[in-house]
Amino acid sequence: MEREPLLHVKNLKTHFSSEQSRVTAVDGITFEIRSGETVALVGESGCGKSVTSLSILRLFPQHSGTKLDGEIWFEGQDLLSLTNDEMEKVRGNRISMIFQDPMTSLNPVYPIGDQIAEAFIHHQKTTKKEAMERAIEMLKLVGIPSPEKRVHEYPHQLSGGMRQRVMIAMGLACNPRLLIADEPTTALDVTIQAQILELMERIKQELDMGIMLITHDLGVVAEVCSRVMVMYLGQIVEDTTVERLFECPRHPYTMGLMQSIPRMDGDRREKLHVIKGIVPSLHHVPTGCRFAPRCPYADEKCVHQAPDLESFQSDHKVRCWHHAKIVAEGGDDRAFDGNYTSATLTS
Repeated sequence: MEREPLLHVKNLKTHFSSEQSRVTAVDGITFEIRSGETVALVGESGCGKSVTSLSILRLFPQHSGTKLDGEIWFEGQDLLSLTNDEMEKVRGNRISMIFQDPMTSLNPVYPIGDQIAEAFIHHQKTTKKEAMERAIEMLKLVGIPSPEKRVHEYPHQLSGGMRQRVMIAMGLACNPRLLIADEPTTALDVTIQAQILELMERIKQELDMGIMLITHDLGVVAEVCSRVMVMYLGQIVEDTTVERLFECPRHPYTMGLMQSIPRMDGDRREKLHVIKGIVPSLHHVPTGCRFAPRCPYADEKCVHQAPDLESFQSDHKVRCWHHAKIVAEGGDDRAFDGNYTSATLTS
């Protein structure tokens, strides 16, 4: 029997306003995450992935001119209806986030043990001594050697892989139900990257939590995720299982991302595929399909009419007027067969 959604985001819109203008960085996205699954959110830089995660946690300054519309339900609770004090009890406790760069996320003037212990003191009201003991346990959990010694060290004394493990320890300190990981392995070498992904998968199973993984790397997606949402210019353009995405991508943007991955069996003399153009500015969003200016299949309908996210199978949704025709005419030949290497998919 399918589990109830842990997180249910419905028609979420994130608006940023200034004296000069107003833009919508996230525009009407809807998705669910259940306990025990890892869901990826992928796309180029500037597509709205990180803004989506910050919107879920409401991590915007109170006077930033940010406005959230729609619904964000977490374990049956409407997060957008909570007061700031009530939301503080959710962040870092029931929902945690691992940020992309641990060197800028960790405070350089405090020992790492104090930074992990802060979560226990703030959310679980433990004593400083109890919090430090549990900080040592968390460092041991994420595989850091000599944790009794490491709790007294500062971020600059640790390697990049160890700092990322500290960030994971901080994120898991209060046994969250949902972990949001924003590019958790981008700055790490391949060996450490594999260790971090294996660690996150193991802890996910032990705690039966859900993970929302924000990444550029389809290699990482193929390895650890069960479902993937492809995002472009603030909208989800394709949402399906990882297996179906790699077998038969339906959206031209997804096809372009797949073609951009270096193939192990490919001709090394050939240049990698590049999606022409750049992600448009949020100040000048195309009137029809947002990908139309860069799409090789776009026609007049695409330019003037915006497609909805259509569910054509129980486990596959796509936002494209011509996805069936594209696949029927051989677009599915561009799908990837698994012979890939990790790659950063930015234009």
